[in-house]
Amino acid sequence: MKLSKKLPRRVLLFSCLSLVVAGRLGAAEKQPQSVQVSIGTILASNQSEDFDVRLKGMEGQLKVLKYRSYRLLKQDSQDVPWRGAKVFEIPGDRSLTVTPQEFQDNRISMKVRLTQKQKPVLDTTVKIPNKGNFILGGPQHEGGVLVLSISAAAQ
Repeated sequence: MKLSKKLPRRVLLFSCLSLVVAGRLGAAEKQPQSVQVSIGTILASNQSEDFDVRLKGMEGQLKVLKYRSYRLLKQDSQDVPWRGAKVFEIPGDRSLTVTPQEFQDNRISMKVRLTQKQKPVLDTTVKIPNKGNFILGGPQHEGGVLVLSISAAAQ
């Protein structure tokens, strides 16, 4: 008789645990297949007071860099396979290799490597909120510095 009273509780407990485990397994399967990566190459300088209107959405982030002028030189977007790599051409005979590495807590971790004439200039990992962007200060270029806006959205 005691066993029959405990049986419904055990079945209920087992059912709840099964749902939790199934939910976690389902979440693990939601690893993105690819990441849509956009790279904006911006020339920041103090040579003028111009602000490119195409950068209006990033104005707050850019102003932290303390330059007076910001001009979008190039915008490129590519679909990068998960844990694959894509190369973006950057002005000044440079290239930026982007490799998505981890997707956790709705943030995308990516390895970012900037090279100039086959020589590494920068090699780091950045974490970007899904559908967010990250501003990365870069090398000198034409009287200013290149600033890279890296945006990522899991697909």
